[in-house]
Parts: sequence; C-alpha cells; structure tokens
Amino acid sequence: MIYTLKQFPDKKFTDKMDQTNFIKENLKQLSAIKKAEYKIKSEAVLKADMIGGTFKPEIANSLGDIIEVKAIINTTNVIDSHMDLHLKGIWNKTVSDNPFNPVLKQHENRFESVIANKARNFNEVMNFLDLGVKADMSMEANCNIFLIDRNKQPLMYDKYASGEVEQHSVGMMYVDYDIAYYDETSKKEMDFFDAALKMCINPEVAEEAGYVFLIREAKKREGSAVVFGSNSITPTIYVKNYEPQTSTYKAEPSIDTQKVTKFINPNLF
Repeated sequence: MIYTLKQFPDKKFTDKMDQTNFIKENLKQLSAIKKAEYKIKSEAVLKADMIGGTFKPEIANSLGDIIEVKAIINTTNVIDSHMDLHLKGIWNKTVSDNPFNPVLKQHENRFESVIANKARNFNEVMNFLDLGVKADMSMEANCNIFLIDRNKQPLMYDKYASGEVEQHSVGMMYVDYDIAYYDETSKKEMDFFDAALKMCINPEVAEEAGYVFLIREAKKREGSAVVFGSNSITPTIYVKNYEPQTSTYKAEPSIDTQKVTKFINPNLF
C-alpha cells in the first residue's frame, strides 16, 4: 500500500511508520500549509452503503415564485476527503460572529452564482440516523435557511424544487486544529489516535491513511450547493413556499454552547 499526505503530494511512503516519522519531522511545515488552505475542493470519501441514500427532503406540492430552503452545510464527526474530522463546537464562534452567510453555486465567487446573499446560519444537534445514515451517533449540523427567487436564480430554484440538490459544502478557513497519527513507538500518540477514531462514524478512513486532522474551530465564509461534497452527509432538509408570517428565516439563530472536551496532543502545532 502507498501512503500519501495531501499537503506533500510528491511524497509517497510504502510503510505507515515511514509516513509517521515524516509527519513528526515536519509538523511545523505541515501546520503552515494546512492553515493556508481555503477549504472548498470536494471528492467523495464515504462508502455508499454507509450513506444509505434513504434521506429525502420534504418538498411542498405547490411552490410559488419564492421558496424557503433548509440545508445542512456541514456535519461533524465524519472524516471527509480532506482527512479532516470536524469536532462538535467547530462552528460556534463563526455562527456567533456571522449569524448570516452567502449561499453559492459550487463555491463560485461570482455574482451569477449567488443563490442567496443572506442565509440564516445556525447549528443544530442531530443523530446520523435522522439523515438516513447507518450510524447511531450524535453530531452537530451547521445549517442554512435561505430564500430563492425563481426570477433571480431559475436554475437553482428548479434544482431545489425538484429535489436534485442532495449535497452541500462549506467554504472555510482553519483556525484551531491538531493531527492524530498512527505511531506504534508511542503509547501516548496511539492513545490519541485511537481516541480520535472513536469520535467518527468512518474510522476506517483514518486507520487506512494512518492519520487524521482534528478540526476544533473553523471560520465559515459561505455555504454552497454542490454535486459532490467532501462530506456527503449534507442534504437538503426541506423546500417550501416562503410565508413571511410563519417563516423561521429571519428568526435569531440559536447558538449551541455545548462544551466539548478539547483534545491535547503532546506535539501540538
């Protein structure tokens, strides 16, 4: 098997411990590269049988020119295609600082790709079972509620109205994170790595790769509708007519202040 680090694409290792030794020797450089990343790229990482494909959004039978959409932009406790494990509490500060954010089409930073300028930004505690995933674990979903005007965004109006938007993605910057890695020479590092694996629904991804990034805090810039997300457990929850009198779109977002145990790595960046 070949082991690789996304931050060092030219480096390839045939032994997991060779990769571990490289990580230990290059922690500072790895940290600098990671922190400079703006995370938007997506590639599938979750197995189809885990995703289940059983979740379907609630879509109203009759829709007017303006619809209200609730979408999950990110879920914690999943190792995504960036080898990131987002931990509960990751979005608390960014939600507090920015109760509204833009929603874009496929992370495109262009006026014609703006689905909504001001989407309500909030966190919600869920279980993966609620989303049709074959995993009984609590997680925190970062959600957006937003409006789409058929006359301004006809393509995305039709895509949401027909239930074709099945995944979303977050455009984000890293703030506070750590790395756990397989190290058979260190009980402390192995305990840290094993503890990280217990916090996600797909530990086999990290077991195979030999490492995982633990993301404790990130800054969200936008949410996007995507064809494939780095975390595919990000569905549309509902699509309905916008009714100003009953809509929760403009309600003040609730902020989950749940305290989360902070992992401490002996080799903190």
